[in-house]
Amino acid sequence: MLDIMRKKKRMKAIVLWVVIIAVGGSMVVWGVALNLGGSGRSALGSYAAIVDEETISMKEFLENYQRSLQRLNENAQTELDAELLKSLGISQQILNSLITSKIVEILADRVGVTVTDNEVGQAIIKHPELQVDGKFIGLERYQQILAANRIPLERFERDIRYTELANKLSRTITDSLDVSDRELREEFSRLNQTTTVDYVLLNKDTFKKRVKPTDEELQAYFEENKETYRIKEKRRARYLLVPTSEILPAIKVTEEEIKDEWDRNPVPETVEVAHILFLVKDPAEEEEVRTRAEAVLKKAQGGEDFAALANQYSEDTSSADQGGYLGPLQRGQMPMKEFEEAAFSLNPGEISGLVRTRDYGFHIIKVFRHDRPTLESNRLNLMTTIQFRKAKEKAKNEAEKAAELSADLEDLEAIGKELDVETEVKETDLFKNDDNPYSLGISQALLNDIFQIKEIGSIGNVVEHTLGYAFAKLEEVQMARPGQFEESREQVRKDFIEAEAKERMQEAAKTLSDESAQMESLAKAAGKQGYELKTSPNFKISESPGPDIANMNAFNAAAFELEPGNISKPIEMTDTTAVLQVKARSPFDEAAFEKERDELYNQMLSSMQAAYLEDYLRSFREKLEEDGKILINPEIFEMAERISF
Repeated sequence: MLDIMRKKKRMKAIVLWVVIIAVGGSMVVWGVALNLGGSGRSALGSYAAIVDEETISMKEFLENYQRSLQRLNENAQTELDAELLKSLGISQQILNSLITSKIVEILADRVGVTVTDNEVGQAIIKHPELQVDGKFIGLERYQQILAANRIPLERFERDIRYTELANKLSRTITDSLDVSDRELREEFSRLNQTTTVDYVLLNKDTFKKRVKPTDEELQAYFEENKETYRIKEKRRARYLLVPTSEILPAIKVTEEEIKDEWDRNPVPETVEVAHILFLVKDPAEEEEVRTRAEAVLKKAQGGEDFAALANQYSEDTSSADQGGYLGPLQRGQMPMKEFEEAAFSLNPGEISGLVRTRDYGFHIIKVFRHDRPTLESNRLNLMTTIQFRKAKEKAKNEAEKAAELSADLEDLEAIGKELDVETEVKETDLFKNDDNPYSLGISQALLNDIFQIKEIGSIGNVVEHTLGYAFAKLEEVQMARPGQFEESREQVRKDFIEAEAKERMQEAAKTLSDESAQMESLAKAAGKQGYELKTSPNFKISESPGPDIANMNAFNAAAFELEPGNISKPIEMTDTTAVLQVKARSPFDEAAFEKERDELYNQMLSSMQAAYLEDYLRSFREKLEEDGKILINPEIFEMAERISF
């Protein structure tokens, strides 16, 4: 349980199990009253979607979208820009999830499925992340954990209610499903039996070396695939850039701005700690546990290696094997106040006395680093942050001023001279709309905007550039046109060799498979045709038969469908094709099957129910769409793109 005390990311497990985002309603759980809005048709612009006359509000969509952006930004290794988010389709995923949630509620209402406040309360009490030693951690502790991880109580309980509703609906819809004994046995065999195969791998690269195309063959291939070699539209533009770097040195930052920035975004006080935990599971055992803890405390304070002591004695299983290390902890975000007060009272290198926490027991805490940030210690970072923000604002304002001047001045250099800042005028090469903008020295936003300009000589919008802000003037357009053989010759040659090699590989694999079947031996046919025969180790269907197998699923499916001695048809993989012969299969273990039958039955039934419910919901949605009962406000995607972290 103490991994709750680690970085706040660790708490996400409590909410990530909710598969579909919960939607509005009202409820009372343990005295917490909620009013989350009603249903019915809304005015244009106030809704994100309408599902069978039930409204998903714009507010609800945007709140869910912002929360998703925050989670993505916290977990991302690099900065997420608008273009990446757009390519990921985050806004569409959020909307689809909300629509699915609404459909679940509509279906539940139609079949009379409801969830009571008591059922919500029981689901929370039994939630595995909210228990210690099989018991609920208590209302106060529950509220502390949510607060410490910035999860609104009402949202969490709303998600619990929705999940319970979805589960009850699933049980109602899938009640008639069952798993037969034959299906159980087949699945047990699939998961537990092992097989060994002989196999031959044919590699496409081998066949590529044999392909020597003539000009006539290349010309014919080009004519058959002419559309593939169509030349896309290309554009060239000049653009005026207002670089942030030219503005930055002149930006002044006042003391008031520094103080305001610190007040808005203070750097939290943190301690980096490790601990040794002695659990008090029964109040009657407290003194005995204290005695054990004091003995270890004496060793720690006597200079023995803290990590080794934690590894040997700590009962926090999530941190003991890491020397008790909990990582950096922020003041005010720890649910155990006694632990927090002790940790933040220590200096680096110091070890606490015994710290008793109500929900766990006795802790020995060691602090490795204690950061007490102040405005002064962060002054340089604060100044830099403000300078960059102001410089970007000024660059954008100056670029917009320049764009307005373009109505009277056509020359970009002349426009730049009218501004109060240094500017640069640059020119792109001809490029396509799917080229990499960064290789062109521009941003994705500028590339997109250049392809929105209607006429040569016209000016685009002010957009963010990797170096500041810019707007473009369209200089040249080469319209899309059919490709010519000579200009595409090299690509045609590569494509022809690729296609021809693949076809020859497939033909060779078929010949090998057919001849092996006639001879009843892959080994003999492979030897006759000069192919290398390989033998796999014993493997299960879920295991890789070897590092050279590119598509384990296709290979293993054939290996386990065939009876021992049988030979497969060609198995196509990415750049290889395989033919295999089953050598041996382990026998069915009846005793093991009987032992695992019940658990396997539950797993299979659960999977079957989930698949059935997914198909049921999809069919219901398709029917609503056919009847025009799902309306989506197109403005939501534009609004989502304007949201920043």
